[in-house]
Amino acid sequence: MAKLYIIGNGFDLWHGLPTGYDRFYAFAKEMLDEIENYYSFDMAQVGPWCDFENSLGCFDWLQFYEAHNHIDVAAENFRPSEVFGLEDDLIEQADHHVDAIKESFQEWVRGIDISVAEIKLAFPRDASFITFNYTSTLQSIYGISGERVFHVHGRADTFDDLIFGHGETMEEEPELDENGDSNRTMFFDAEGVAKYPFYALQKPVSEVLEKNLKFFDSVAHVSEIIVVGHSLNKIDLPYFNKLAACAPNARWLVSCYEDKDEIHHVEELVNCCVRPENIRTCTYEELQDGHQHGRT
Repeated sequence: MAKLYIIGNGFDLWHGLPTGYDRFYAFAKEMLDEIENYYSFDMAQVGPWCDFENSLGCFDWLQFYEAHNHIDVAAENFRPSEVFGLEDDLIEQADHHVDAIKESFQEWVRGIDISVAEIKLAFPRDASFITFNYTSTLQSIYGISGERVFHVHGRADTFDDLIFGHGETMEEEPELDENGDSNRTMFFDAEGVAKYPFYALQKPVSEVLEKNLKFFDSVAHVSEIIVVGHSLNKIDLPYFNKLAACAPNARWLVSCYEDKDEIHHVEELVNCCVRPENIRTCTYEELQDGHQHGRT
């Protein structure tokens, strides 16, 4: 019976690893506090960066633009060439903004000490894995061959370019209005540059899927898919859609950290075209009990 394990961040947290976004905030607090004004957060959240990746989708390009635009077009000494200077400044500031986030995140991930984790499950020898984590917990703690583990978003200790980001979209004003007239103003290009961080920090899910079609096609023989520690968040659902399409007859077992997760997880899998009768849920304790006699 071929098994595929889908591993999410809850797996590392269950193993006592400091991989929660609250730890990233503590690590990069100065930088994150500095850029917070450029994000329109839901103030009902526990903290502005409590869900780091989704928070990146709250980027307010207009706030960013206005913070750097000091041009007064009504001033007597205004010169149109000033707009080009604004565009250059925004390019520099936008690049710095994106680089600061990417570099801080990757530095934090690569500094996570996974040696404190202890084995909690015994995996079958022939199991394969798709992990959304950047850590090498499976390889280092469980001794699983790297050939059996697909790091869909990169692996920190091999210095991959780690993939992360939000899943939001932005409604853009077309260059031409309904009458075919141009919507462009002298600040049109500068405003476009101010939107760069929003697009640069989107998670390129479609590109990742396209690049790794060979892996997803290879799961057609899988008879059981076990989800451990993944919240089935909206942005990652295309991966689940693809797995469900490639292994339509597979049975799914989904671990739930809390009782309230059960309904959400089942609903999301059904939305991904997994047949309800093929879905079972379990607690982490039940998952652990059922894996006491497996072998890696």
